[in-house]
Amino acid sequence: MDMENRIDTVIVDDDNPSIRVLADRLKAYPEVRVVATAGNGEEGWNTVLKHKPDLLFLDVELSDTSGLEFLSSLDKHIDWDMKVVFYTSYEKYLLPALRLQAFDYLLKPVSDSELALIMDRFCLLRDEARRMVVPPSMPAPAPSPMQSILITTITNDKLIVRAENIGFFKYDSERKLWKVILNNLQHFILKHQTTADTILKYAPEFIQIHKTYIININYLYMISENSCTLLPPFNKVSELRVSKVYKKKLLDRFYDL
Repeated sequence: MDMENRIDTVIVDDDNPSIRVLADRLKAYPEVRVVATAGNGEEGWNTVLKHKPDLLFLDVELSDTSGLEFLSSLDKHIDWDMKVVFYTSYEKYLLPALRLQAFDYLLKPVSDSELALIMDRFCLLRDEARRMVVPPSMPAPAPSPMQSILITTITNDKLIVRAENIGFFKYDSERKLWKVILNNLQHFILKHQTTADTILKYAPEFIQIHKTYIININYLYMISENSCTLLPPFNKVSELRVSKVYKKKLLDRFYDL
């Protein structure tokens, strides 16, 4: 098997028959190698840290802890790219799982079609991320409007978008999360670790106008006393406030266009 394409996988579940069923279903994917399984949270903790899998299938209800608590406590120790798929018999755990940035959610009994969708999405995102990797010896070039930007959502999905397709970013101070608004008016909530500085480094077009707003200056149409108006399709967005802290820099950039 090609080491580069191999998907090392760990299953943590306190039900042995469920482990056997899932492991058997995963045999349909030649690139997947189930490197280890674990029957409880404590064993699972050590197994995950030992093998550092690419993919973790985690039962929500373990004998000594919940899968949600397991992932929450393990998260700060994960220093590699690992996708987590929760699986359980109960849909009530879906929202908490997604809030913990799970990659996906699988209901028992395992459906071949649902598993196929998960594996297809995993492989697609992995391939896209590889295309975006810059060799360590080379400095990363500053993105231009025609270059792609890789951003990560709160559910740990990777999105590849162009700077020209992003209108603005908005910070939700209550949830302490940034979201990106695209020119098709779709929006995506970004991962918890995303900061204003992170966003500003995505591309030179992005400029902060308020502690809760970062805009793509190429869409900027007009600056008023304490707000600004963007070009279509964002021209009906009336909430874009401009604070004094950022106004001078914004005006300078605007007049340089």
